Amino acid sequence: MWRQLKRHFLTGLLAVAPLAFTVWVLVKFYQLIAATVQPWLVRIPHLTETYPDFALTAIAFISFVSLIVLAGMVARSLVGVAFFNLVERIVERIPVVKTIFGSTKQIASVFMADKRSAFQDVVLIEYPRPGCFSLAFVTLDVPGHDLLNVFLPTTPNPTSGYMLLVPRDQVVVLPMTVEDGVKLIISGGSVMAAGLTRPLGEAAVRLQAAAGGREEPR
Repeated sequence: MWRQLKRHFLTGLLAVAPLAFTVWVLVKFYQLIAATVQPWLVRIPHLTETYPDFALTAIAFISFVSLIVLAGMVARSLVGVAFFNLVERIVERIPVVKTIFGSTKQIASVFMADKRSAFQDVVLIEYPRPGCFSLAFVTLDVPGHDLLNVFLPTTPNPTSGYMLLVPRDQVVVLPMTVEDGVKLIISGGSVMAAGLTRPLGEAAVRLQAAAGGREEPR
């Protein structure tokens, strides 16, 4: 009975955890907006007397989103590009701050960019030792070059990992989308799209054969 209760508890935890984390992020975002924008709205005459607190928070949210959209419009203009480039040059001269800023910018540029240009293909490579295989993403494929730029993410946090230069003949492209690859990594291998087990096995066999003619598994 104890094993059944433990199994049910773990199953319920896995079912509730994503929703709880999503709610937690939304609450923190709500608190951030309320603490940042709402104090400025309170200073507007007669506004607090006209609208209740939840309406002020809604106005603060709309104002915050509008500011982000405005910043995006400015950043795409010639004046905005020059301004943000100037700010980046200033920040990059400040110790510690430049490290945080640079890391955040790199992560944002990869995971907020178009997946077709950020992650081109999902591949299988032989790593970290012969006979052991890892899922990775091709980030740069220059025609005519023997090496591919490959990002090897960690589980369950795909925002960290290793950038590897892998010979082209030691990489096998898998028939899966980038989204399916990310899901597989985040889940630790427990969430796999239907029909991928056989292609993964075939890719592993091809890598083994290319590495030196190891005996193919039955």
